[in-house]
Amino acid sequence: QQELQMKWDIALIEISCPPLLDVVIHDLNYCFQLKQLKIGIFKIKMDYFYAYSIFLICFTPIIGTIVAKLFLYAAKKHVSLIIRPLKCNVCCNPLHLAEKIPLFSYILMKGRCKHCGKLRTPIYFFSELSSLLAFITILSISKSLIFSHLILFYSMALFLIGLSIHDILTKRLPDLATLPFLLLGLSQSYWLHNIDFQDSMFGAVAGGLITALVATVYQKLRGNIGIGWGDVKLISAFGAWIGWQLLPLFILFSSVSGILFILLRVIAVRRSGISEQIPFGPFLCISGWIIWLQTIY
Repeated sequence: QQELQMKWDIALIEISCPPLLDVVIHDLNYCFQLKQLKIGIFKIKMDYFYAYSIFLICFTPIIGTIVAKLFLYAAKKHVSLIIRPLKCNVCCNPLHLAEKIPLFSYILMKGRCKHCGKLRTPIYFFSELSSLLAFITILSISKSLIFSHLILFYSMALFLIGLSIHDILTKRLPDLATLPFLLLGLSQSYWLHNIDFQDSMFGAVAGGLITALVATVYQKLRGNIGIGWGDVKLISAFGAWIGWQLLPLFILFSSVSGILFILLRVIAVRRSGISEQIPFGPFLCISGWIIWLQTIY
């Protein structure tokens, strides 16, 4: 009788509740389908990210060309604001199609005009290559990059590329560019929140005072200008962007990169007595931008 009662209880349980194995299989199927859906969404996002990145990488040299033209025009080098120069800047002969391709034209033609064989200005190549490398650097720093951050980082890189071009051509950094850049650096603590306002302010003051002192002492001792006042203002501006803690590292990187460039230039030219003034602005822009990115990620 007890055995019959037990069988009856088991039959009631099987009727009232689904088998445990079926429940487990159902849950596993649901989890598997959910996981497949998540994988599909992730693949779509990654495919979109790679396609978007490749598209922009292809167009960054063109953006670099536009930046070069704008700052060449600002430096009063008598260039038109067309996307690409149609004539050689040396012999003024029309350029062929292969010579009009951003970035690759300079590499394929080895920097020389097909007509006169003379070296063309490398400013466009510098701007196009810098624009491309800056965008690749931004994509490599973070896998979850916010679009607004992408625009901010790339816009700042383009501004610094143009500022470097202006310094290379004119050997000066205009207050119209460095002073607003300083004010933006001081205000970033309110809209970017990557650095305290006190650190930003102290970095700007310390950077400006220290470099101004060095520039004054050098000029008194040597009788010529070592660090221009435009460089002093730019160092002060980067002190506001990166804070006083990273200011020594910024000055060290900028100085080392400038010294390495001079050594490589001496080796390439094979002359030790080069008296031409080397602009310090491009080295400040490169080092400052890279260090500033590290304050965010």
